Amino acid sequence: MLSVASVSSAGGAANYFAKDDYYVGDGPAELSEWGGKGAEALGLLGPVSKEDFEKVLDGKLPDGTIVNASEKRRAGIDLTFSMPKSASLMAQLGGDKRVLGAQHAAVKSVMSYLEKHFAEARDYSRNPKGEPIKTGKLLYALFQHDTSRKLDPQNHTHAVIAAMTQDKDGNWRALWNTEIWKNNSVLGSIYNAALRTNLERLGYQTEITGKHGQFEIKGVSREVIEAFSQRRQDILAEAEKQGKAKNDPEALRRITKMTRDPKLNADDKQLLRTEWKERAEALGFNAKELVAAAKARAPSAGERPLGSPANVQTLIKTIRETAKIYTRPADELTTNGLKRTLLTPTQLRTEMATASAVRIIGERETSWTQGELVKTALDVGLKGVTADGVEARMRSLIHEGKMLEGATTRLDKAIEKYTTPEHQMIERATLSNVAAGKGASPGMIDASEAPGRLKEVSGSRELNVEQIAAGTLTLSSDDRTVVIQGVAGAGKTTLISAVASVAHQEGRQVIGLSFANKMVSDLRNDTEIRNPGGAVVEGGIEARTVSSFINQHLRGALHGSGPRYEASREALEGKILVLDEASLVANKPMNDLLTIANKLGVEKLIMIGDRAQLQPIEAGKSFSLIQADNPAMARLDTSLRQRTEHMKEAAGLARAGNFKESFERLGERVVEAGKDHLEVTAKTWLDLSPEDRDRTAIYSSGRDARSLLNRMVQDGLRAEGKVTGEGLRLTTLLPAHATHEELRYPGTYREGQLLEVMRHKAPGDLLRGRYDVEGVDGQDRVLLRDENGKLQRLDPSSIDPADKRDALRLSEKHEETIFEGDKVRWTEKDDARKLMKSEEAKVLAIKDGVVTVENRNGDTVELKQDDRMLERMGLAYALNMHQAQGDTRDMAIGEMHSSARYLSNERLALVMMTRVRDDITIVTDDKKRLLAQIGRNPGDKTSALETLGEKQVELPKEGGPARDFHPKIPDHLRSSEDKLSPLPSVDRDSLRALPQIELPERNIERSR
Repeated sequence: MLSVASVSSAGGAANYFAKDDYYVGDGPAELSEWGGKGAEALGLLGPVSKEDFEKVLDGKLPDGTIVNASEKRRAGIDLTFSMPKSASLMAQLGGDKRVLGAQHAAVKSVMSYLEKHFAEARDYSRNPKGEPIKTGKLLYALFQHDTSRKLDPQNHTHAVIAAMTQDKDGNWRALWNTEIWKNNSVLGSIYNAALRTNLERLGYQTEITGKHGQFEIKGVSREVIEAFSQRRQDILAEAEKQGKAKNDPEALRRITKMTRDPKLNADDKQLLRTEWKERAEALGFNAKELVAAAKARAPSAGERPLGSPANVQTLIKTIRETAKIYTRPADELTTNGLKRTLLTPTQLRTEMATASAVRIIGERETSWTQGELVKTALDVGLKGVTADGVEARMRSLIHEGKMLEGATTRLDKAIEKYTTPEHQMIERATLSNVAAGKGASPGMIDASEAPGRLKEVSGSRELNVEQIAAGTLTLSSDDRTVVIQGVAGAGKTTLISAVASVAHQEGRQVIGLSFANKMVSDLRNDTEIRNPGGAVVEGGIEARTVSSFINQHLRGALHGSGPRYEASREALEGKILVLDEASLVANKPMNDLLTIANKLGVEKLIMIGDRAQLQPIEAGKSFSLIQADNPAMARLDTSLRQRTEHMKEAAGLARAGNFKESFERLGERVVEAGKDHLEVTAKTWLDLSPEDRDRTAIYSSGRDARSLLNRMVQDGLRAEGKVTGEGLRLTTLLPAHATHEELRYPGTYREGQLLEVMRHKAPGDLLRGRYDVEGVDGQDRVLLRDENGKLQRLDPSSIDPADKRDALRLSEKHEETIFEGDKVRWTEKDDARKLMKSEEAKVLAIKDGVVTVENRNGDTVELKQDDRMLERMGLAYALNMHQAQGDTRDMAIGEMHSSARYLSNERLALVMMTRVRDDITIVTDDKKRLLAQIGRNPGDKTSALETLGEKQVELPKEGGPARDFHPKIPDHLRSSEDKLSPLPSVDRDSLRALPQIELPERNIERSR
């Protein structure tokens, strides 16, 4: 594990460390060591003296020069590398000093990587605010410790980096540490992989225990690890109290830092070791036996009699594992066929890990940094894979044209982003598809006629100037694709109703499309078609999910002829498609929609959404990309939602990216509650009147925080007698959020999960059905128990990386108790009973195991004990931001935590601020830190064409990247004569060869 913390300010840092005696103690000299090319340049070598260390922390060079005398300077950064508990036990109880050498080598390798990639200074030659340049030189000191703050055995190394670096010209300058902080999880994965490799070379067998490469030594039980992890248990307890996931390294690092007790002093190490030995004996744990077994397995152990059962078993296992990797399915990103046999096992594993990393990241992003790819490759847990090996493989892929370097504007010419030809191709095809529809679909009515027609059908919903202009463009444009960019609350639903009504009069059928079932239901129920007299036409708008629409029509569109093509063409020719919340649609499905529209004669594809709000869960930001290429486009920039002055001002400031001013306008409505922010959030809602509770949503993006909030609110309602009865305990299912590629690795599967096989001819010859995951055996096969109780085995490595069909779905089991009166939400759909994913329902009664609920339409539905929808039910007092987008409430209470690196960003904050009409209360642990976190993270997705410099999707603005791009559109109308920027050609045959996948119905619950 790696934790990162700032070392205190220059003024008091030296005195603090000297007084506390924390880093430099009275132990042997070999416990400390200078490191880094900066230390070499200064002649600081070997053990660290207290005097030199104090000077360095104070920014003083040996010749007396002061580096960065700013009053606000930090003395440095403390990186703490903590060995897995099992490794510490081998060193402390087993007496294996080789483990300490493995630790030291691992830390040195991480620091070397950090120095090479993340050591930066600021250059002011072309920008008065400065810009980063790589220096490749650090000055740091290493200190080894062997106990935790609870005096458990815990070997760890502190790497204290001084806040200075030396540039290429030999000048000492302030260290710009942004990249170090940003990539601390990358460094943690590199450390885990390096230490694991080093320990395996010593003969130890290891097993992956976490998503980020965490591991333990086999043979050390969980009971033993927990018995020697008192400090760890304190941290996990605090994490649970704060609603943080126990496997969230960012949250745990922050809790570790914020909950430190004063360092306990181990005066008598011998007495301490005696206590450890007694504790181990009470548990029946013998570390020396594991050490002896490891030494016997180590390559340096010399000749060993093959007849030893342990040696024979180890040899057979090694041969089996090695043969297995050479027979894995062919992969376009690795060496295949007979050429594989020319690679060493480590080289082949490195190729496979790198290929997997490209696909894992590529499912969610079009572009990535080198550090992100290295981390992802290491985290799959293949034996012997290192950061240096992954970097070398990246260079090979770039040379082969299978990975592309992004364009760079940096002064030092460093490449910041990478992408693939496939992502580039899809984005090029998307823009080409929009271009192909230019002038290809004559308008339904003349532009001069449109405003009057729109007013006739608007009824009591009077349209404003922006809505009329957007509707006019939609009805009169000769382009097949029309874009409407509208801020939250701009009346997009009203506009859709008016356009659909006029289209209906002109004999056109309108089909509504949206990202998720809940949004489809809203589109179907909230829009209406009216005749010229204002009367509502029965039937309304047909609405479907994007995924179901594509699954029905894409194959026919790509075939271009034949029965499937003819059937789809007949079904869609002359139809009007309205894509709502278009910002949530990823690159691949957006291009598929455009392909269907062009090839099957769709008359119009109208895209409506807000590019400033949430972007797709999967790769790309196609709605923003399309807008940046001058389509026929209108804007709705006026929000009609907010009804109170303070909300109008706060939401407007948030839309402009001024969250500090927005929070200030809310005043005391922003509540700083420290560690108790979840309790305060729940209490704030419970303190409302029954009438206001019905009008008030609770917003929280983190799954664990939402779960705790739901439970807290439920407990409060039970205390009031609002929810009643003995309750029914349910085992519900939540998505594990594993990508197709991650399902190819045994580390993805854990005991207690549920694997659903969604189609026949599934990997491993599994039959369609449901399987309980019971663990992973010694041959890395997943142990599954089918519905008849029979044990099955799945070799995940046999899953074909090229087979993109959604064959397997992995879920986590979650215990939930519901009571009569509870508000619940579905996490899956049941069309027959009108139970739609993400829609709310109310529990009316629970009797004899039968749950009676009332759905959104007021219908009563009974769910018996074996009803699968009981597994797809969860409490609905708190929503996530993806559920909130498209939802409107009178009031809301939003919970955001300052340490939630990915969940506290501008886009999520904007959605929270703009969903409410009248009032919002924001509860956080630390207001200042939260605003800083929001300011650091816009929450943007990446674009391959932008990465490559082919397209400018976001316009830069002074002080940082743009949050929105506003093309100039006279009178809110875009002429169909506008010219497209030149595009590179698209290889249509290659595009057709891209895998066509069965798109699953998207689960709006998904969040980081």
